[in-house]
Amino acid sequence: MSQITTQNLNGTCIQIEILNEKLIKPSLPTPNHLNSYKLSFFDQIAPNFAVPLLYFYPPVPPENSHLQCVEEVHKQLQNSLSEVLTKFYPLAGRLSEDGTSIECHDQGVIYLEAKVNCQLNEFLDKAYKDSDLVKIFVPPIRIRLAELPNRPMMAIQATMFEHGGLVLAVQVVHTLGDGFSGCAITDEWAKVSRMEKGNVRNLQFRSDLGEVFPPRDNIFEMIKKGRPRGYEMKIATRIFMFDEIAISKLKENVNKFMSYSSRVEVVTALIWRSLMRVVRLRQGHNRPSMLQFAINLRGRGSPKVVGEDQNFFGNFYLDIPIKYVSSHSNQDPELHEIVTLIRNAKNKVLSEIANASSEEIFSILIESLNQIREGYNDDEIDLYPTSSLCKFPLNESDFGWAKPIWVSRVNVPFQMFFLMDSKNGIEARVCLNEDDMIKLEKDVDIVEFSYVPK
Repeated sequence: MSQITTQNLNGTCIQIEILNEKLIKPSLPTPNHLNSYKLSFFDQIAPNFAVPLLYFYPPVPPENSHLQCVEEVHKQLQNSLSEVLTKFYPLAGRLSEDGTSIECHDQGVIYLEAKVNCQLNEFLDKAYKDSDLVKIFVPPIRIRLAELPNRPMMAIQATMFEHGGLVLAVQVVHTLGDGFSGCAITDEWAKVSRMEKGNVRNLQFRSDLGEVFPPRDNIFEMIKKGRPRGYEMKIATRIFMFDEIAISKLKENVNKFMSYSSRVEVVTALIWRSLMRVVRLRQGHNRPSMLQFAINLRGRGSPKVVGEDQNFFGNFYLDIPIKYVSSHSNQDPELHEIVTLIRNAKNKVLSEIANASSEEIFSILIESLNQIREGYNDDEIDLYPTSSLCKFPLNESDFGWAKPIWVSRVNVPFQMFFLMDSKNGIEARVCLNEDDMIKLEKDVDIVEFSYVPK
């Protein structure tokens, strides 16, 4: 096969040619007793889209003589993927017609071999400034939830740059896994590729989340309608880098008022406060603001309910609403006040989760989601979803010749911000309406504590 996609890059025409498409199946047949993988109620309410991550790798060094040929690189990636699919066997399955389970008959995941007519460094120089460019490497395979029966749950595209280097785009439908699961899949795949099989076999993932938190027939009747802000706006995206010096300074300022603050807390609080300030510039006064804050629940549940080992594969996270209402119409909150607000909201929910039954956790989930949906529909509240992949092993995924130079997400068509670890700090990808983005780029805190990558 040959499929060519063209995009104009500042006057330069970039062409991606898909050379081959393969279905990669598990190296060993999935046992009959695992042919049906039950989804959980967390999986049922997961967003209706796939989640791509893009890993940019440098050229293979000369000492890796067995990988100097493009065909050998694809072969190693495909063979190791086949092996890791024996552990993550639901990825190679298909969604059942009733949407409550995955039929695991080793149907396979899509693997695309592609090439692009530009060099890696040339592309990265542009992509750091225009983060929307990375989407051209995402597999052109639609795997939205409504289309999933008989469609793959996972698609991969390995695109080779001119004169070496590649970008590996890995996309898994959100119904089957959250950020933790997506990162774990690629990390395990990389370990197999670089022949660290002993490490892979020692690290096991539980695949019984649907047994602990079984799916509900009427779940969508319990959830209010609503979606994030921005679909009706023109969204601009910028990447802001917070290096460790800036983060240490923020933590030092905050820790004068509390015993401890995390990297993620202070950066999240600073961005949220800057967004509030942008709204005040636009409206002339402070408005109520809400974060939709994602919490990884692994290790947070009651051992009596979920067991001691909570290393679940699937969606095991909770979005919680965190609301700030200013008591002053024209003043900023102190940064430590925002950090405390985030910390208290998170701790309150986690204390409830720690001793809750499956049914009680379900009630907490629905209540939190409905509060967020109410925020979506309230024109008097500014609501920003946010999530963090910090401390996940994104930058460690070495397939046998190097760790990635850069790991990127794709932009979203609504207002949101993401945090990820960078080489020397935290990378924040902020998606915001165009007019507000102009103000955010000039915000005093953003200018002082972050920089735009060159």
